[in-house]
Amino acid sequence: MRILLVDDDASLAGILADSLTLQRPDWEVRVALDGAAALEILRAEAIDLLVSDIQMPSMDGIALLQNLRADPRLAGLPVILASGRNEWGQVREGMCSGADDYLVKPFSGRELIQAIEIRLQRLRPPQAAQEVPPGPSLAPLTERERDVLALIGKGLVTKEIAERLDLSPHTVGVHRSNIMRKLDLHTSAALAALAVRARLS
Repeated sequence: MRILLVDDDASLAGILADSLTLQRPDWEVRVALDGAAALEILRAEAIDLLVSDIQMPSMDGIALLQNLRADPRLAGLPVILASGRNEWGQVREGMCSGADDYLVKPFSGRELIQAIEIRLQRLRPPQAAQEVPPGPSLAPLTERERDVLALIGKGLVTKEIAERLDLSPHTVGVHRSNIMRKLDLHTSAALAALAVRARLS
């Protein structure tokens, strides 16, 4: 498995690369310091998965993602975006442009490994000659839970969701917990990513 990490913070990228190779010695990890350098590597080498920061000089993560999705040879490459908490608008743009997942900075090497392994599981061919099943169905959700999920997808926090839906923050928290339980999701980031992919927001 060959993974490309893209981040203009060379120190952080090095730490994450070392963490990945230490914990998963069968993974080969490359590092690029901006989107332009990453694109050169991707066009010259076989890479199985890309993890890219959003905020970078020269070519940022969104522009890199758009270049990949426009290239027939690279369009199917799994992409995980990384962002700061105040960059939700860019994360949303990235998810709409075809990112597979995203992580909120700061995150640990362990969190990155978990995100990568989830993507790798979805890359494995199914045992039967069928298509890979889609993400979780929203069918189990109530109408109110869908409303809450849609607002999570817009980047609203619990207090803002409560004000928008005329609910108490506690009630919103209950709905959030029910959504996560029903859809087998474990983070707010995963909920937001699902909301964007499901076109709820």
